[in-house]
Amino acid sequence: MKKRVLFAALVFAAPACLVSAQDAKVSVDMIGIGRMSCAHWRSTQEHQLEGTVWIYGFWTGLNYVAAASDQTQAKIDVAAIVAEVEKTCAQQTSQTLASAVWTTYLGSKR
Repeated sequence: MKKRVLFAALVFAAPACLVSAQDAKVSVDMIGIGRMSCAHWRSTQEHQLEGTVWIYGFWTGLNYVAAASDQTQAKIDVAAIVAEVEKTCAQQTSQTLASAVWTTYLGSKR
């Protein structure tokens, strides 16, 4: 039962992130540095390290939801994930780190 509730929460959270990544007016209760801007993430070495750990955790969560719902997981070399998120962040430094990761994740599934 607990697993079903968690799965349902994750499945419904993923579409909310998608809408947010598309600049719609949707509010997602993001936790940690993911709710901060890309500029904030890149501002200090400490923030960069914190953000990198957060990115890997969020990415893993997205892959977990994809696998649990029989969707394709992102196929990208682990070493390239942060570099690709940095490219996405560079396009719009005011976007949240979560939005940049989500956009990068979707792009890696193509």
